[in-house]
Amino acid sequence: MSAPMEFGSSRRRLIAASLALMTTPGRGAAWAAARAAGIGGWREAVLIVPDLAAWTETLTVVGGWEVAGRSAPDMSLNAFWGLPLGARTEQVLMRNVGARTGFLRLVKATGVAQTQIRPDDQAWETGGIQALDLRVVDMAATEAALHARGWRGPSAPVRYKTYGVEVIQWAPTSPDGVRLSFIQRIAPPLQGWTELKRWSRVANAAIIVKDLAAAQGFFGAALGLKPGFATNTVGGDGPNVMGLPWDLARSLPIDIQGYGGGPEGDGAIELISMPGARGRDFSIHARPPNLGIAALRFMVGDAGAVAERLAKGGQTLAAPVQVISLAPYGSCRAVAVWGSDGAWLEFIERLTT
Repeated sequence: MSAPMEFGSSRRRLIAASLALMTTPGRGAAWAAARAAGIGGWREAVLIVPDLAAWTETLTVVGGWEVAGRSAPDMSLNAFWGLPLGARTEQVLMRNVGARTGFLRLVKATGVAQTQIRPDDQAWETGGIQALDLRVVDMAATEAALHARGWRGPSAPVRYKTYGVEVIQWAPTSPDGVRLSFIQRIAPPLQGWTELKRWSRVANAAIIVKDLAAAQGFFGAALGLKPGFATNTVGGDGPNVMGLPWDLARSLPIDIQGYGGGPEGDGAIELISMPGARGRDFSIHARPPNLGIAALRFMVGDAGAVAERLAKGGQTLAAPVQVISLAPYGSCRAVAVWGSDGAWLEFIERLTT
């Protein structure tokens, strides 16, 4: 849960490093070539939700997003996720107007048993994807609108100034178990986010990990993601976005490893280790079709090469390479891995143009 990790006054030394994860997106042939050869940032997050209409209403009315496409039930997705024959999935792809990445794919699954991935969780507990981060223009309006829709945070929005940057951050959870972390820049003015009118694209995924070294081995060595920054910090007194007791926040060490999304603006990943704040582990439920932040999807040039890389790195595939239909990309090859601390990751190779 980041500034990504613009954490609040109790995490001030994180700001300078972590602001790099939400820099202005750029363009370039070098980045395109790197993506074709390997894995960059993620393009979309998959939210499995019980009510598509409620989420569509929230994203459009509160966030100013738009519907980018709808998909009818698709048996190829059933096979990819290992769903029973009688299961049905409906999909709505949502995007911040004008954004080319950072999408949310809403999926409703019926005819299959489901549970929440992180029910009644504390923000520091491990298992699955803890939060998705995005910019917001008006925190007060967002807070009021989401409270009216049943969202609640581990703390009230936290306002703080550090390293010359003043922000407000709030990380509430929806009634169906999805945590979004909103960051409003107060000063200096935010540059480059031209598509930001109410809510921005999703820019970062936070994963709370039990063993940072093991998680680094997966995301760095096995996947080959490029580290963006690493830091160790101890907090200070006062309110904090994770809702930690103030005395504990003052002394709790936090280790963070970020992996930048790249100049195209694709999503970054942030690994957060807090060994002094242990709780439950939700990894066993962190997979489709369970409710919550179920997956991150990366667009890659060769899904088969990704599968081979994972196998050589000792990873067991959650779903082997197979062809699926995925709007708006058309026919795709896809492979999935159940990664560090239960993060379900999918790698999608577009076959049609």
